[in-house]
Amino acid sequence: MKKNIIAISLLLICTGLFAQMELPDLNQVTKIVVMNYWGDQHIQGVEPGAGKFTLAANFTDTKSRRLDSRAELEGYVTVRRYDEVLYITARKPVGFESIDLFIQIPQDIAVSSELFIGGNIYMQNLKGGIEVNSLNGSVRLENIGNYALVSAANGEVYAQFEEVDRSKAISLITLNGGVTVNLPESAARDVRLISRKNGYINSDFSLQSEVPIKNLNSKVYSKDPIVHSAKINGGGSLLFLSTQNGPISLKTWN
Repeated sequence: MKKNIIAISLLLICTGLFAQMELPDLNQVTKIVVMNYWGDQHIQGVEPGAGKFTLAANFTDTKSRRLDSRAELEGYVTVRRYDEVLYITARKPVGFESIDLFIQIPQDIAVSSELFIGGNIYMQNLKGGIEVNSLNGSVRLENIGNYALVSAANGEVYAQFEEVDRSKAISLITLNGGVTVNLPESAARDVRLISRKNGYINSDFSLQSEVPIKNLNSKVYSKDPIVHSAKINGGGSLLFLSTQNGPISLKTWN
């Protein structure tokens, strides 16, 4: 298939003010890849017929400089489409600048997020599956569906599933911070739990395990590693929850 490339410059205004643009036609797009170096990502899914799909940004540098001509604004954020994948990319920082991204897309499109230096990731109402790779900052996923694969180096991870694909694995990993997953009460999973230090396991689910699970529902921080396998509701696809430093929580959502 011939590659269709769309390049669009995003209008940016310094701290606290937004310029907004409509995204290109997303009818044939199956995945959106969002990449930035320093700054937050806010990605919200809406029903396909709910209106326009948009991209906005907040640009900040040490001078709080307003960017008000097109020539000044070009090159800060680009949007490119390759076949069925849309790429939204913020430029590499110059000095101490940061670029926060605010994106509204159809909720059934899969999302891949890359945050190379630091910032928080917030996603809501996405049902097409989520993949996250973050270096510094928290990851918060609310009212999502399908599956999530999250790898964070330094920050808390929270994922709230309205529904899950029973055939797909869910993996939430961080090196430093707590991990919380909120699942439908009927979710059936094989669970792998790892908290290397300063952790405990808090679970609304009944965890079926061949051996007792350390610090289960005690909220007493363990000095020793907690490494266990268990099942919820008889077992199923993998639910992998891992942190090098922090607690793990499994919560039900009716």
